[in-house]
Formats: sequence, structure tokens, C-alpha cells
Amino acid sequence: MTPPETRNERAALRAAIDRADGELIKLLAERRRLGEALGALKAGEQTPVRDVEREQDVITRAVAAGTELGLDASFVETLFQAIIDDSLRRQRAGLDARAGDRLLTEARVAYLGGPGSYSHFGVYSHYSGRYSGVAPVIKRDYAAVFAAVEAGEAEYGFLPIENTATGGIVEVYDLLRETRLKIAGEHHQRIVHALMGKSSDVGVVRTVYGHPQALRQAQRWLNARHDLKKVPVSSTTRALERALDEGPSAAAVGSPDAARLFGLNVIEPNISDFAGNETRFVSLALDPAPASPLLPCKTSLVVITSDEAGSLISALEGFRTEGVSLTKLESRPVPGAPWEQLFFIDLEGHESDAAVSRALDHLARHASTVRRLGSYGSDRLKPASRAG
Repeated sequence: MTPPETRNERAALRAAIDRADGELIKLLAERRRLGEALGALKAGEQTPVRDVEREQDVITRAVAAGTELGLDASFVETLFQAIIDDSLRRQRAGLDARAGDRLLTEARVAYLGGPGSYSHFGVYSHYSGRYSGVAPVIKRDYAAVFAAVEAGEAEYGFLPIENTATGGIVEVYDLLRETRLKIAGEHHQRIVHALMGKSSDVGVVRTVYGHPQALRQAQRWLNARHDLKKVPVSSTTRALERALDEGPSAAAVGSPDAARLFGLNVIEPNISDFAGNETRFVSLALDPAPASPLLPCKTSLVVITSDEAGSLISALEGFRTEGVSLTKLESRPVPGAPWEQLFFIDLEGHESDAAVSRALDHLARHASTVRRLGSYGSDRLKPASRAG
């Protein structure tokens, strides 16, 4: 049995840790507030949001101070990279592409699923720094999300477009090809698939519900259990509802946050096939106001090249000449034209940047069709490192 004096000492230490944690949270909130004030000042001065040299100085000083206090250098560097990334996200939010009236305080956002879905958590994370509130417009399929924005039922559509484990989401790319909507932003969401249900014992589970993408990204774990019936449903929200309604023998694949939201037990905390699983979402709007060139931006395009030999290489040559980096090049078949291809291209930079503009002019001269899907703030920035 633990002596009373040891229990008392443990309780006192934990109380001190709790107080330190409370002070740390207050300091992080104050630092975020100061970063937002700095962002507003930069916007007024028309200076770029990002200053990599300044970020390096901040990290270098933090690592030096932490090392003197006995903290591991890599820990301090990683911590401050996360703090700086949060600050940049908050500063970027007010300068990103935006739908309709910039005085709008609450955004209507159409997305697939509902409470507990990955889209649900992504929506609130992405738009929280942009608007004071979000009014969900829940849809049951990707086409309905596009239609809601095009009809004015929502200012934005929020859709997954690619995943690090399973690649591009074909249906969304195909809908993008035909829509009038443009991309007004992007959001990267870390994906952790858990198994959840009313039971806490996987042995009593007989049926597992999940969105087809979730089941696909957890297929190794699921396929290794031959006694489980895998049932695809329209959304993670529907999977969670089935697990609630059908009792201990049913389970759902979703995030641990979804389990907490629905009051379900986490039976297995991580059944994902791949570590580092992330989904990239895009925010879509009808004729959004463009992102500020002060932001680190991406530009997205849909391109159809001619059928001449080497036409794609010729069309892309301008990007190499101008030093513009492509972050994505994905082909899709052209409807009604067997064996012809169109290309979705993401590139670094704003379409108004001089080098990007020249590269796009070159592209237009060598492609049969170029459609610009918009320039928007890049959500994934390479973190600064210690100087030297």
C-alpha cells in the first residue's frame, strides 16, 4: 500500500503541474492574440504574411533558451514550429479567397455527412478563423454539395479531394471539371480511423459500418477479421447512427472525436492502414473574391492539351522556365473523347504573380483549353528550421 505521505506528495505535484498547464494555455492564447494583431498590421502595410527569416530567428532563440534550461533542442524546435504554424493559419484566414460579402459573419457551408464525420470536424476547423459561426448545410452526396452552392443554398461547399493513402477522389475531380464553382481554400485534416460502438469488446462485434473511403483506408485491419461483416454507408454520421441504433453487435469506423461526440466506446483506437494518413479538403464558392497576393498561395487549373506529340511537355515548359513549382498533376479521361486526357494541375503561387502569369500565358498558347479554378491560401507550408 502506498504510504499517505507519498500519496500527498503525488497529489501536490499533480496540482502544481495543473497550475503550470493552466499558465501555459494562457500564454499560448496571448501569443495567438499578438500574432493576429501582427497579421492585421501586415495586411494594413501590404507586407507578406510569411517572413521565414523571422521564423528562423524565433526558433533559434527558443532552442537556445530551452537548451540552457535542460530541454531537448528537437522538442523545442517542433513545439515552436507548431506555434508558428498556428499563428500563420490565423493570419492567413482573413486574407484567403472569400465568398460573397466580406462583412458576412456566419457562413453557410454544405458538406457530406453531418455530426461526427471527418468533414464536420474539418469544416469547423477551417472556417473558425474566418467567420464567427458556421451554419451547416448537410448533404448526402458530393453532387448535392456542388448543387447547393451553385443554387445559393450555401456560400461554400467543403469536400475531400485527395488522401495520402488512397489518392484522388475521382468523383470530386469529375464534378470540378463541369462546375462554375472555384476553389476558395484548402484544409488538411489528419485522419485516424478508430473502431467504436456500444460495446468495448471487439469479440461481440459482428457488423462494421463506415463510409467507403474509411473502410478502404482500414481494410488491412478489417480484412484480417473474417467474422466481421463490412457494410458501406453514405457517411460516417450514418455509420455512427447505425452503431448507436443496433446495439453492441454493431460498430462504426470514425475518428476518436466522433466516438466522444456520440457517446460511443472506442473499441480499437487506430485501425488505419497507414501512419500519417491525411485528407486534403477544398473549400468551393461561386465567384469568390480572390486571395490576397500577400499570402503563400496555390493556383489550381484544369487543362486539356492538343493531340499533337509532346503537347503536354510543351505546355508545361513555361513552368520550368519561370521557376514555378507544380505540386500536383493528375489526369482524367475527357468525356465523349475516348483515350483523350485532361489534367488537374496545382502550382505554387498566385495567378497574379509575374512568374506565374507568364507561365500561364505560355500554357494557354500550347493547350487547347485552360480553365482557372482559383488562387487560394496554401494550407501546408514547409516549416522554418533553426538558423544554421
